[in-house]
Amino acid sequence: MKRQIFTELLASHKNRIYSHALYSLRDAHDAEDVTQEVFLKLWDKYEEVDPEKIGGWLTRVTHNLCIDQSRRRKAQRNNFGHPDHEAVDTLVAVRGGLGDPEYDLQLGQRQAALLDALETRSVMIMHYFQDMKLHEIGAALGKSVSALKVQIHRARKSLRLVLTTVAETPPQTQRGTG
Repeated sequence: MKRQIFTELLASHKNRIYSHALYSLRDAHDAEDVTQEVFLKLWDKYEEVDPEKIGGWLTRVTHNLCIDQSRRRKAQRNNFGHPDHEAVDTLVAVRGGLGDPEYDLQLGQRQAALLDALETRSVMIMHYFQDMKLHEIGAALGKSVSALKVQIHRARKSLRLVLTTVAETPPQTQRGTG
């Protein structure tokens, strides 16, 4: 592979690959590692990849590496720590609090609940956050469009349940006496 071609592909796809990995893994360091690994695989396998389907190929590789990383992390998490939730918070802009800490806390809790609901919904991430068409996602993941529609329907249902639960839960506030 020529260095110029690789540089162009890296520039045009790195942000999408990184954001997909970050949303999936919820850890900035793991997302960086996966992004690097994706592009190393591209460097090694470029001759085998159809240039017109390179976006789908990159998405499929990212998805598979995120699954692998999640499995490794799951085994390690029992003894060594937890994902970096602050990294995901940088993806969602907190606006509108106007200096009200209670509002900001409620908004942060809602965002965390939403992100938890979306964590395992990589299809939702690809479709809604990365604006990929269902046929593109299907090609990248090796799934039919009808299977993806079922997945999205289930994910929406799950998300709706989380949103309803969050909306119905009154905020817990503690007021100090002083």
